[in-house]
Amino acid sequence: MVNESIVVAVDGDLAHRAPIAWAVERALHTDARIELLTVIERSWGDHDPGPGRLLTAAAQALLDNAVRYARRRLDTVPEGRTELTTRWAYGHVADELDRTSYDTDMLVIGARRTRDVADAFHGSLALRVASTAACTVVVVPHDWAGAGDGIVVGVDGDLPAETALWFAADEAVAHRQSLTIVCGGYSSNPLLAGLVPERSLGDRRQHIMEAAAESVRQSYPGLRVDKRIIEASPPVALINASVGRRLLVVGSRGRHGAKRVLLGSVGHDVLLNLSCPVAVVRNRSMGEERTDD
Repeated sequence: MVNESIVVAVDGDLAHRAPIAWAVERALHTDARIELLTVIERSWGDHDPGPGRLLTAAAQALLDNAVRYARRRLDTVPEGRTELTTRWAYGHVADELDRTSYDTDMLVIGARRTRDVADAFHGSLALRVASTAACTVVVVPHDWAGAGDGIVVGVDGDLPAETALWFAADEAVAHRQSLTIVCGGYSSNPLLAGLVPERSLGDRRQHIMEAAAESVRQSYPGLRVDKRIIEASPPVALINASVGRRLLVVGSRGRHGAKRVLLGSVGHDVLLNLSCPVAVVRNRSMGEERTDD
C-alpha cells in the first residue's frame, strides 16, 4: 500500500466531507497520495467544448475549501507526509470517475444511507461507479464520522472474494483492527431436498471459512481473525455483520466495457444498505481493456 494513489470525488455540499476524512485517515497509515477531484457537469446538449470562467472559478473555490479541510485533518499527525493535489474535470460525473479509475489505485466517493425504498435511486451513482470502475471503489456514507471497530469481509470460495479477503487483511493490519470473515447462506436448499445431503451446503461454507481463516493466519500471525457463518442470504449476512464496523469489504464480479454492467446482487444490496464504509475490491488482472462509449 506504500505510494498508493487515492482519488476522492468532491461535490459542492459541505456536509459531504466524509469521503475526504476517510481517505485522509487511510493515507496517514499508508503514506498514500490523495487527489481531490470535482466534476463540472456538462450541459445536457454537450455542445460546449469547455466550462465557462465562472464555473471553473466555482470549482476551484470548492477544491480550495476541500484542501483546507483535508490539511486540518492531516496536521493532526505532524510526521505524516501525505501528498495532496487537486483537479477538476468537465463532463458527466459517472463517466469522468470511470475514466479516472484507470489511473489510480482507489476511488473514494460518498453516498446516502438508503434504507427507504423511496430513496433507493439516490445510490445509483455509487452503484454505477462501483460496477464499472477499473480500481477498488470505497463508498463512504455522508454521515460517517470515523467510528467503528473491525474490518469485515465476505467470502464464498470464488476468486473475487479471495481478492477481497487479502485486501481486508491488509487493511486490518495497517489500521490495527481485527478481521471478521463472514460466509452467508443456508445450510439446506429446499429446491434440492432429497437430491443432496442436507448438511452438504453447510459443510461447504465451513470449509470455505476455515480455509480463508487459516490462509490469513499464516500470512499475518499476529492478526486477530474471527469467523462467522450466518444463516441468511449473503447480502443480508454482510449488512448485519457490518453494523458498527470500520469497513466492509466485498469482491466485484463486474465486467468493464460492456454496455450494461451489473455489480452483482451482493454488492448491489450492500451499497443500497450502507452501515459503514464499503470497499468494492476489483482485481485488475480480471479487468478488460478500457472501452469508451
